[in-house]
Amino acid sequence: MIAGSRLYVLGYGSGQLAPIGAEHLVGLMGGIWCHPLRVGDGVRLELLAADGEVLPMHQAVLSESPALLRWDWSTGDLAASRSDVVLPDEPALALDVRLRNNGNTPLSGTLQLDLPLRFDGAWMGGLHGGGARYWQHERLLLGEDGQQPGWGLAFGSDLTPDEVTIAPGGGYTHTTLRYHFALAAAVEQRWQFLLAVEHAAGAAGALDRWQQIADRTLQTADFGSAERSTRLQLISENAALDRDMALAVANLELLSANYPQVGRYFLAGLPEYPQLFGCDTTYSVPGALAAGFTTTTNAALQTLARYADRACGRVPHEITTNGRIFHPGNAQETPQFTIAVWDYLRWTGDMPTVRTLFPVCRDGMIELMPALCGHDRLYPYGDGMVERMGMGSRKLDSACYYIAGLRALAELADALALPDLVGYREHADDLHAAFERDWWMEDEGLYADSLHSDGRPQLDRHWTAVLPLQLNLAAPERAARVMQRIEDEFVNEWGLVHTVEREELVWTLPTGLLALAAFAAGRAERGLALANNIALTAQHGTLGTFKELIPQGLCFVQLWSAALYVQAIVEGLLGLAPDAARHILRVKPCLPESFAPVQLKELHIGEHRLNITVAPHNLRVEHLSGPQAMTVLYGGQTRTLEVGAMHEAQRDTL
Repeated sequence: MIAGSRLYVLGYGSGQLAPIGAEHLVGLMGGIWCHPLRVGDGVRLELLAADGEVLPMHQAVLSESPALLRWDWSTGDLAASRSDVVLPDEPALALDVRLRNNGNTPLSGTLQLDLPLRFDGAWMGGLHGGGARYWQHERLLLGEDGQQPGWGLAFGSDLTPDEVTIAPGGGYTHTTLRYHFALAAAVEQRWQFLLAVEHAAGAAGALDRWQQIADRTLQTADFGSAERSTRLQLISENAALDRDMALAVANLELLSANYPQVGRYFLAGLPEYPQLFGCDTTYSVPGALAAGFTTTTNAALQTLARYADRACGRVPHEITTNGRIFHPGNAQETPQFTIAVWDYLRWTGDMPTVRTLFPVCRDGMIELMPALCGHDRLYPYGDGMVERMGMGSRKLDSACYYIAGLRALAELADALALPDLVGYREHADDLHAAFERDWWMEDEGLYADSLHSDGRPQLDRHWTAVLPLQLNLAAPERAARVMQRIEDEFVNEWGLVHTVEREELVWTLPTGLLALAAFAAGRAERGLALANNIALTAQHGTLGTFKELIPQGLCFVQLWSAALYVQAIVEGLLGLAPDAARHILRVKPCLPESFAPVQLKELHIGEHRLNITVAPHNLRVEHLSGPQAMTVLYGGQTRTLEVGAMHEAQRDTL
């Protein structure tokens, strides 16, 4: 995968063009996507000898990073390279091709590019292409769709092809561009190709866009150097930890999108889930903000809020890439959103944005959630995070998030100095007391997975057993019993299983939540081991991407996997708890005793920019910039850190 904010390409490192996608658009989730539009499978490159035979590849090497794919190979004395990069802020793909004659005699042949093209609309987007046509216009190949007249593309180089063929077949239009070359000894030739995509202005708009990009980039840009910023940086003596944090941040960059009808948000996962999801986004807010993705996080929350405002506060589960609601929202998603808004305020201190989001949170928590509970009921009914048949109508996760959401609402009201009209905190406390009475199963040492409408508890041993711990709802004695039961029965070598004895697959999400619960309980070694299992997915399958399952499976790059890893390290292992609106940072590390110091560079908490070094018994904070002094709480003591100052403290002697 390579991606920019407006276009991405999914394919195979071998260069093979083959179907990708098994659940949504079967076979069509790969290729070149400029959502909500897909333009084709990709670009196949071949070198032909003077007699037209395909030249074999030897000593082929694939180099891959989040921003760049590069193939290097040779065929006899001819050395070849191809670099593909998606331009960061353009709906455009760039290819840089170089041939060099390393021999002593001239070489000639043909550079051939094959593009299987078709216009497809996004899954459940209500967009159906058809009647596409493609033609040569001077040096470029142009195309536009017949049923969606705004869809268009332009592809080509600053050199005119020697031959162009356009032929339909197999559901695609197969277009081929050929460029003859003749290289003297020790001579190199370079081609730079651009594919520009247009949503609204058809082929003419794509041509204009191609020309504008070409004027800025062709013959001047080195596409191979177009790497993205790494934002937050972690530096330690642990090379694996440094690598995994850098990869997690790069994964968040990879999934950052900006599409016409939706705006900025994070793709939930690829290949199957490029949509904007409620729960996937809200789970990812703390990690994404710690990593520095404030703008995208802000936009995603505001988009979810706009949809929720039109649905009486109900936060949608899934919005397609052209802005249609596919799923209106499970029972837990509205309180999860309120928790995420509180997380957003903790990390950013952005009071104006939170003030605009608060009414949606209040409507959802105070008016919608009781309606979802039904008459004289305490807990919401309907699907939660576990979407499985045979459970009771009330789900454990929905009940837990309802309580936590009310507490987050109370925190938001306090921060905004807004009146608490119905007693948010008291409501949460009352509901919490009822929860401990209704959901605890003493003989099992667990909370029920669901309640039936008559109040009867049911235990299925789903992964959601961890939520009363992670959300700090379980009393200490019960929390210890639940944790022990989870460790004894719910965990395998990879992490927390979905359902004991029935669905042994391990998702990164439950494992990340268990890691956070372990850190909160002071179990540093266990929390770190679980977080490392999430990062381990980057070493399986597609290298460098955080998968949905551990060690691999389902989506090969997943939003909450990377974001939860960042959160586990920053908030769990290093123990950072920001309160940006009040210019406060609390630090309570949970590091193994023998752990070497860990430095975070360019950490942003609101408008404050910090470098922080955390060791098991030592803290150093450099206040690089900010609007005022910052209060640091560590080891039971409080210090005021002025802008530009550095402070170092021992935990026991501060």
